[in-house]
Amino acid sequence: MLAIVPFAAAIIVGGFWLGNSKIGPDQYRRIGVWFAGGLVSFLLLNVVMIFTWPTGSLSEDIGWALFAADVGGAGGLVMGVFEARAISRAVEAERQRLRREAIEQRNERLNEFAAVVAHDLRNPLNVASGQLELERMDRDSEHLETAATAMNRMETLIDRTLTLARSGHVISDTEAVALGELVDSCWEAVPTADATLENEVTAVIDADPDRLRHLFENLFRNAVEHGPTSGRPEADNNLDHGSTDLTVRVGEMAGGFYVADNGSGIPPEKRDAVLDDGYTTTDGEGGLGLAIVQRIVEAHGWEIDVTESDGGGTRFEITDITRTDGPEEDTDTRSKTPIQP
Repeated sequence: MLAIVPFAAAIIVGGFWLGNSKIGPDQYRRIGVWFAGGLVSFLLLNVVMIFTWPTGSLSEDIGWALFAADVGGAGGLVMGVFEARAISRAVEAERQRLRREAIEQRNERLNEFAAVVAHDLRNPLNVASGQLELERMDRDSEHLETAATAMNRMETLIDRTLTLARSGHVISDTEAVALGELVDSCWEAVPTADATLENEVTAVIDADPDRLRHLFENLFRNAVEHGPTSGRPEADNNLDHGSTDLTVRVGEMAGGFYVADNGSGIPPEKRDAVLDDGYTTTDGEGGLGLAIVQRIVEAHGWEIDVTESDGGGTRFEITDITRTDGPEEDTDTRSKTPIQP
């Protein structure tokens, strides 16, 4: 009986552990087959041995059979768990490979699209712009001014589309980047009017500094363009406005960092769509800035999630990030006063 206890305990503990493990329920049947196969095969082997070398006592034969069943079952359970974990790792690796291939294929299509935009749209647009400027030199007209504004808008859309197509496609050699300093410099590079930055990050992470700078600048610009809770003008192409009570906070969280604001926020039903390439806001602005953020995150192998901030605005959480420094228990929290562009 003492010999049976550790193997029986292994089976019981293994059963409880399995329910809390990362092994999916689809692998339970395979583990069950291994368990039953180990139990039955080892039991049958020992039954043959019992008949070949009988003990002469029924209780001893039953104890022998129970011992064989427990040993076989425990061994089968262990083998099944090892196989299930190996299959789960293989499936996850294949899933990651397919995901990378899909991203690469999309990048190739976007690059081809970028080439078409650069060649087939810029050339006739430049010709039209040149002719328009010549006409404006001869006479001034409200209609000509409207046409010039529309052409400038087309040029902006082309630039942003090209940026989207190329952003995140190529990640240069990564290096240790101090987030605190980078966030400060990115904030100063974006017109934010009276908005306030609260920079609470001190981590050093492994990233492409140029792409990471582009990520923060787009998130800051998005907060200023779409986040103010009051006094937002209809046209925001110049980005020279901001709500006096708008605050953008950059902080650390488990596995990464977040960028949050106390603006008007994003409705729950639209949070998954704002990162899409083709998403368009109600005012007609293409959501290319956030699509660029998504592509930069994917190129680094990170994850991004959109949720609601503590102040009722929008919070972007970027996780699965590799830190090159040790987590500091005493975090240096810095709060910046409004920065004027």
